[in-house]
Amino acid sequence: MLAPGISTTDAFKTIAGTLVGLIEAQRAAVSKRDPTGVHQMRIALRRTRAAISVFADLVDGPEAERIKRQLKWLTGRLGPARDLHLMDLRLQETSKGGSDTLRKQVAADRSRAFDIASRTVAYKRFEKLLDDLRSWIAAGDWGQTSKDIPESAKTFAKQTLANRANRLIKKLDRLDELDDEQRHRVRIAAKKLYYAAGFFESLFTGPRSGKRLTSFRTQLKELLDALGALNDAAVQRELAARIASHSQHKAASAAAAKELVTVDDAATRKQLKAAVKAASRLADAPRFGD
Repeated sequence: MLAPGISTTDAFKTIAGTLVGLIEAQRAAVSKRDPTGVHQMRIALRRTRAAISVFADLVDGPEAERIKRQLKWLTGRLGPARDLHLMDLRLQETSKGGSDTLRKQVAADRSRAFDIASRTVAYKRFEKLLDDLRSWIAAGDWGQTSKDIPESAKTFAKQTLANRANRLIKKLDRLDELDDEQRHRVRIAAKKLYYAAGFFESLFTGPRSGKRLTSFRTQLKELLDALGALNDAAVQRELAARIASHSQHKAASAAAAKELVTVDDAATRKQLKAAVKAASRLADAPRFGD
């Protein structure tokens, strides 16, 4: 939680420092191949990358770029375990008969992916990333851009949230006409805004500004839930097709992958309608910080 009157610089240090702690806190669970630990570490990594993006005008520079590349590497090492875990659960719930081959292949791939995740947090590269992050945050020796950066974190927050919200609202137009990749980019922008609103929530203490921010985050969460479901379905379709194409029993695996797509079609249409409605409500939601 950010203290009232905190500076923009100290706000970043507080937020980023807390997030490094959250990454570290999941190390043991990831090492033990715990799906929840993998998921929570990925969330902490995404939030850390979002924080660097939100505070880009303050922290941009060669070291920030290097840190972001390392965070992306770590996220990528954990991603397959999470995706295959969800696929495994999905197949156990929905697949029958001819899907046994695909299910066994997914289970084997899932196991290997969790092995990779477990080994990754034992690497010296992982330890160095955490050390570099802590040192970079504490030093505060960042290559600031030429843009004017408000001294007050609250002023910075108002400007940042307003700008990001306005850009997102524009991207939501004709959401139902976007393809999977375009919707994914919208989802990333929405998630960064959601994280940013969470970072700054404690600074909006007024009766009106606080309620407006809370209301906006609620509407944004509804949009993210729908976009997340659409993204999960798209990832699983692609994953199932890729696994089937490399299976020793391609015909059975391909049939199972097709079955999964058929099941997803109805759910996708439902989630797309939900996303469009959520986008409309978000566009009409009162802005925060007035």
